[in-house]
Amino acid sequence: MPQGAWRQSNNWLADHTIYARIPADEPAEMASRSMTVPSPDLALADTPMTLTTTSGSVIHYLLSRQFGFAPGNAFTPIKIYLTAAAVAFLPLFLGALYDGPSIVTAEELHPLPFLHDWNVLFMSLVSFPCLLILTVTDQDVLALALKTVQSDGTITISNAHKDQLAKRWRSNFRITNLAAQFVGLIVGGTIAYFNYVVYSPSHVGFWISDNDHLLGVGVVLLCFIFIFYAVVAIYILRNIAISLLFRDIVAHAQLHMLPMHPDKAGGLRPVGRLGLRNQYALTLLGLNIVLLVTVSQLYLDVTWSLNALMSAAVLAYLILGPVVFIAPLLPFRGGMLKNKSELMREVALRIRKELERLRVELPCGKITKDDGKLIERLRKIGEVIDELPVWPFDAGTIRKFLTAYAIPILGSIGFPLLKIIFDFAKAHVSM
Repeated sequence: MPQGAWRQSNNWLADHTIYARIPADEPAEMASRSMTVPSPDLALADTPMTLTTTSGSVIHYLLSRQFGFAPGNAFTPIKIYLTAAAVAFLPLFLGALYDGPSIVTAEELHPLPFLHDWNVLFMSLVSFPCLLILTVTDQDVLALALKTVQSDGTITISNAHKDQLAKRWRSNFRITNLAAQFVGLIVGGTIAYFNYVVYSPSHVGFWISDNDHLLGVGVVLLCFIFIFYAVVAIYILRNIAISLLFRDIVAHAQLHMLPMHPDKAGGLRPVGRLGLRNQYALTLLGLNIVLLVTVSQLYLDVTWSLNALMSAAVLAYLILGPVVFIAPLLPFRGGMLKNKSELMREVALRIRKELERLRVELPCGKITKDDGKLIERLRKIGEVIDELPVWPFDAGTIRKFLTAYAIPILGSIGFPLLKIIFDFAKAHVSM
């Protein structure tokens, strides 16, 4: 081996086992500064931090205890879907069959039959079951994401801070869940009331009323709408709390982003997927809005109140889409920017020291081939650090988000275009 020794060049390099060739005649003081050891307080614990976010949550209690849905069980989502779909759809179907107008044939006073109401069908058979699945399994997904980023060393937290975080956020989530359920009752009740105001007049032509009187199936639908939007509010507020939890974790943890990590997000992609998961939930709501607009335009007498209801739904989707994706990830962006800046500073300081040493030795002709290799190696390390991401997601994740976000928007634009094309073709054929 040529003269010299392989040494760890600084704290970041030590953490990531990337080594630089240091000449053997390097001053002892500089060598000692380059050999740094991570603090024992930041060493990985034997077991990753575990957090409980379900304390005080009625939804988690009912579905996991009363119905026997075991967390982490692969069949749990299937059980939740089948149960939720049956509970949501069957009462509506039976009520419409025995209490309302024809469920398949359009009538003069009821131009929209139950089985033609794609909005309600999609809400009861797809949106509501999927929303419940996302809500009930969010604890498992959060725990797995945190376990993954801790197990591979991307995030390190001292044992003392782990215990404090777990205890503090168990109490915080109990308060959050109770408050979210109270807010959910208000939100669900408000939206159900506005649906009653919009759809109860007979001239609108909706299938839940007759002669300006709400039918029994209408009461069932309003109860379903109440429950559906109460769950939506709970889901959103829980995710706001998870965002605050992440901010607390980043404040008490140390990030060790790994250049060239296979997940292309510095090792934090498991966290980034939580934002994408939220967008999937919102996309379902967006598709419901598209179906609401489509059905209303095709079958109903669109009043100003119905227009106001649809406009509010569209505006809420456009605003909430980016928010639910970005909000849980913002705390990690700050930590990733800080970590990247520290790494760049450490390499820059090391390059500065080497250049100052070479400047002193240059007149004496003591520059060796190893000196050039060291500078080149440090330059390449700086380039690697410069490529570190500053968001906890990769390009694939952002493409999926944009696709999921755009689908309802494109759907809402596509229907009017198709209608214009159809009307244009029909007018020219009749000429």
